[in-house]
Amino acid sequence: MSLVHFVIPSEQRYLVRPLRPTRCEGRDVILYPPTDTLVLSFTMHGAWVLPAFIDVERFCVAVAKTLSILPGVAGRLCKLPDTGGKKGDIYLRLTNSGVPVSVVDDYTTERFPMGHVLVDPEEFEPWVDPIPLPSVVDEDEPLFRVRLTRLHKSGQMIYTTCWLHALGDGYMASLVGTYISTFYRGDSVERLPLPSMEKVFFPPPPSDPAMAAKFLPLMKHLRDARSPEELIPLMLESQERTVPINLPFSASQIQRLAKRASMATADPAMSRLSKVHVLMAYIVLQYNRAVREVRPGHELVDTVVNTLDYRGNPQFAPVAMFGNAAITLTCPSFTLPSLPENAGPREQTIHFYRCLAVIASSIRAGSLQARNPEFLEPYLAFHNDLCRTAYQQGFYQYLLPANDREMTFNSSHQVDWRRAGDFFTKDSEFADSKYTRFHSSAVIERYVRIFPANPIWKEGKDRHTGEWDLTYDGGLEVAFRLDRSIAASFQEAVRRDLELGFDQPLASL
Repeated sequence: MSLVHFVIPSEQRYLVRPLRPTRCEGRDVILYPPTDTLVLSFTMHGAWVLPAFIDVERFCVAVAKTLSILPGVAGRLCKLPDTGGKKGDIYLRLTNSGVPVSVVDDYTTERFPMGHVLVDPEEFEPWVDPIPLPSVVDEDEPLFRVRLTRLHKSGQMIYTTCWLHALGDGYMASLVGTYISTFYRGDSVERLPLPSMEKVFFPPPPSDPAMAAKFLPLMKHLRDARSPEELIPLMLESQERTVPINLPFSASQIQRLAKRASMATADPAMSRLSKVHVLMAYIVLQYNRAVREVRPGHELVDTVVNTLDYRGNPQFAPVAMFGNAAITLTCPSFTLPSLPENAGPREQTIHFYRCLAVIASSIRAGSLQARNPEFLEPYLAFHNDLCRTAYQQGFYQYLLPANDREMTFNSSHQVDWRRAGDFFTKDSEFADSKYTRFHSSAVIERYVRIFPANPIWKEGKDRHTGEWDLTYDGGLEVAFRLDRSIAASFQEAVRRDLELGFDQPLASL
């Protein structure tokens, strides 16, 4: 392994290369499909708050071993020459270049300040070694960067990564982290999915107007793609007008909510509503309630736009395919049952859970549709074609609310993010990431992100003592931004529901 070590003020830097120089199935270039070119300037920031220091040299060796299995992470993005008025294709050159790992010693910070999964970028930024943007194409620039910060007052180590989204989606970023932590512990990686560097390309969509009319309206983020010159002012205005919302839910709270929503369906015994679909429905329902309270007569959300992963079907994407394998799909719109004006508490409670069931059923219908190969194959053809058009026009996906009637969800609740920060052996009190917390950044208006919830550290009176609160272990945390005029009403309604345990069970009414 080649480690180039040099020192700059206040931090050390290591340039970590693959343990063994490698090629991909005999090639040194991987051509990018349109789905990956869509996110050329998007980065994902992640932070693992480790309860104790880890060995830096041992960590770098683990990174080097991981890069030998995933050589694309140590590559560089390039572009073929433009021809005939069209932009050249993007490709990844397997250069076996170094991944920078910086180490900072912090003697002043008392404790890592963030207690939630999602935070504002302003708070998150000082802990990350960012990738220079807007573009890293045709630049000798690492696509993955790591920073380790030792907080000497608390004994914590903050492990942050900056991951170019063009390397892959959240699943792939987490898998890379899991390889690193597994190699660090000295455990076998045989049970981990073996990453495939192959890319999936889809043929042009059929020239069928009826089929285009069916699929194109479902692709909200691409349907409304815009130039950076248009997007930046809109994003800045939205960030100024909104405030971040963070809502942790325990496993028992989500289970109770899902059970009661299922009881409100036409056939509870046959209900297949998932806990996450019901939680998403709950966010929509409480948002609509807040809108009715603050802005009477305003349009309400009646459509969920959901981000879905199509990994695991070999026809479309192997489980560990290197790259992005997610689509954003507009679910069928829903119509909620009406509530009589003179309805009493019993009728109001029953109506609440019936509405949850209706919304969750709509979301489930969209998910089932996306898993159907007969739907997914032509959908992905149109999706890739829109990605290709957006790349040629210099457009980026539009993630802000398209209108007042839509709310977007992006859930990674099935990704074990904390496992990617598990650097402690089985005999350690910190094993199995028991006290490791994961954080991310970038929350935007009505774009709801869902993560596994964190354990919470509760400080004692003297700031040097405290205890771990595992109330939310196994639960979920929801994060997004809401207009200031609605946020207080929304948060108060959720707080009241959680205190009351979502009211009494339907069976007792």
